[in-house]
Amino acid sequence: MKIIGKTILSFFLVALILTSCMGFLSTTAINPTGVMGTAISTVETAVVETQTAMPTFAPTVMSLPTQLPTETPIPLMQSSPVPVSGSPITVISENGITWTECVAPYRDYAHDGPTITFAVDCLNMDMPYWTDNDREMAGERIDGNNGSDLRLVIGNDVFLAKHNSANGCCDYEFLKNGDVIMETSAPLITFDPNRNLWNIGGKSVWELITDPPTIVVDGINFNEKYQLEGVFVPYMINNKLIYIAKKNGKYHVVYDEKVIGTEFDEIYIKYCCATTQVFYGDGRYWFWGKRDGTYYVVGIH
Repeated sequence: MKIIGKTILSFFLVALILTSCMGFLSTTAINPTGVMGTAISTVETAVVETQTAMPTFAPTVMSLPTQLPTETPIPLMQSSPVPVSGSPITVISENGITWTECVAPYRDYAHDGPTITFAVDCLNMDMPYWTDNDREMAGERIDGNNGSDLRLVIGNDVFLAKHNSANGCCDYEFLKNGDVIMETSAPLITFDPNRNLWNIGGKSVWELITDPPTIVVDGINFNEKYQLEGVFVPYMINNKLIYIAKKNGKYHVVYDEKVIGTEFDEIYIKYCCATTQVFYGDGRYWFWGKRDGTYYVVGIH
C-alpha cells in the first residue's frame, strides 16, 4: 500500500508540473508585455504605419490671373515651376488670353541681343510684327513747335500729346479737343520720350518715358492710379489693354486690368541703348525676363 501511495503521489506531482508549464506558455503568448506579445504588437503597428504613410500627389499648375485692385497695390504672384529648357509651359486664362513661356538660354540680355530663333521654335509662335490694324490704332506724328508731337482721332475727339518748351526743355501737355487735360515733364536726353499714342478699346493711351515711365489712359496717369514704380510698353490684344507694371521692385504683366502670369525680377525693355526689347504686333506680345536666376522668353496672344 505504501508503494501504491507513493506511485499515485508521483503521478499527481507530474500532472501538476505539466499543467503549470502549459499555463505559463499560454500566459506568455497572449501577454502584451511578454516577448511574443511584443513581436505581434510591433508587426501590427508596422502594417498600420505603412498604410497611413502613403503620400498623395497633386499636379502643379501656374498661378491663375489675379484681380488688379484699383486702390491697393498689385498683389504678388507665385512663381511657376521651372520648365525644362526648350519645353514650353502654356496657360489659358479665363479671359481667353494665352501665356506661353520657355526657359531661355543663359546670356546677358541687358547687353546681348534676344534669342529670336529659339523663341520662335519653343513658343511655336511667329515673331510679332506690325500690321495695318496696328498702324491704324497708333497716333500719327506731326510737326510741332519743338520737334514732333503725337495726334490721335477717336470718333469726334482729337487728342494731342504736345512737347512744350516754353518753361524748359522737358515739359509736355496732353490735350483733348484743344483743352489741356494734363501737364507733365519728361527728360529729353538721347531719344524722344513722347513715345506712342494709341486708340485701345476706344480710349486714348499715351506712353511717355518720364521718370518713371508711365501711360496715361483717358487723361489718368496709371503710376498714380495704382501707385506703381513704372508702366511700360502698352499694346492691345483682343481690344484690351496690356502693359508691364513695376511694383515693389518686381515686374508684372497686366491685361484688361488684371495681373496675368507670374512676377519677374527683371523684364528687358529697350528704349535707347539696350539690345533686348519687348516685341508686339499682330495681336502678339513677346518679352524676355529673369525670375529666380532663370531666364525666360514669354509669348502672349
